[in-house]
Amino acid sequence: MQTFDNQQHNNGGGGGKLSQTHWKAFNFTEVFTEIQRGKRLKKADHSEGTTPYISATALNNGVDGFVGNKSGVRKFSDCLTIANSGSVGSAFFHQYEFVASDHVTQLKRDGLDKYAYLFMIPLINRLSEKYSFNREINDNRIRREKLILPTTDEGEIDFTFMSSFMKGVEQDILRTTLKFFNDRQIVKNSKMGGVKWKHFLIRDMFPILVPGKSKGLNHIEKVENGISYLGATNQNNGVLCFVTVDKNLVQKGNCIAFIRNGEGSMGYSVYKAEDFIATSDMTLGYNEHLNKYIGTFITTVADRIRGKYNFGYKRSATRLAKEVLTLPADENGNPDWEYMDSYMRNIENEHILSYFKTLGLAK
Repeated sequence: MQTFDNQQHNNGGGGGKLSQTHWKAFNFTEVFTEIQRGKRLKKADHSEGTTPYISATALNNGVDGFVGNKSGVRKFSDCLTIANSGSVGSAFFHQYEFVASDHVTQLKRDGLDKYAYLFMIPLINRLSEKYSFNREINDNRIRREKLILPTTDEGEIDFTFMSSFMKGVEQDILRTTLKFFNDRQIVKNSKMGGVKWKHFLIRDMFPILVPGKSKGLNHIEKVENGISYLGATNQNNGVLCFVTVDKNLVQKGNCIAFIRNGEGSMGYSVYKAEDFIATSDMTLGYNEHLNKYIGTFITTVADRIRGKYNFGYKRSATRLAKEVLTLPADENGNPDWEYMDSYMRNIENEHILSYFKTLGLAK
């Protein structure tokens, strides 16, 4: 086996210094006790479900959808996957059970924790420099590949060091993040009792009100990693699916989409930060003061009106424009944008700091 000293020069976290670690090349078969390819599952055979389907994509941790197939599939968990084709060499860790396509290979070693797996991911990803769409990582090639890894004094793979190092990296990131939220300056006016409220018409709040442009999914192609397609649903923040980009249909984000039609969802609204395509069941409201904090504040208030609509009394464009929102007002009688923004930031901060308390990092 080829050995290396001081292959890296960056100091690590709690695991120690990479520059003081001995490294050696190991075959994949020495590193992983299980190397197994996924099983072919054609798109037409996918059934609806909630199990992640991992394929050869470099996006979303390799998740290319969700399926409910129970038979004729190959399931794995607590392991790495590497893309054999497509985004060749892309590696991800999966702590959950998933269905693997035949375009990825499971890499597993019993007894490893997620930190040791995470340590190896950037090293495995370097295989993408060697392979391409025309030169895939087949079963024979992957077994002949090598990984250069830290070793113990006895020359064995030092999984303990790898795990400790990544735990240190994680703690450094968490502490930096915690400091950011502790230091963030937020207006401390979170008590609703001291705020003046006022009624505002939707048409006055949103100088620009436009309908969605799409006439339905029959006129556009659904894809796994496309642009958000909004419709008459109060689930998934209004997203029905993802579709191909049609420049004639794309509408700008940073707006509130008011749902005008649809059983059980009429009267709801969602804030959208990103660009999207929307059906004509949506009316989009734009205001120069909007951001994600103000947008979510307004949608929370706006959704309280949903009970007045049903299939016998639809939310037409005219009725929407005349709807009233009761919002905080400043001393001049205008919407208090600053208050709405700071109030929602406070809520976000409280939730994040609460999470850090569960990790034992915040008091």
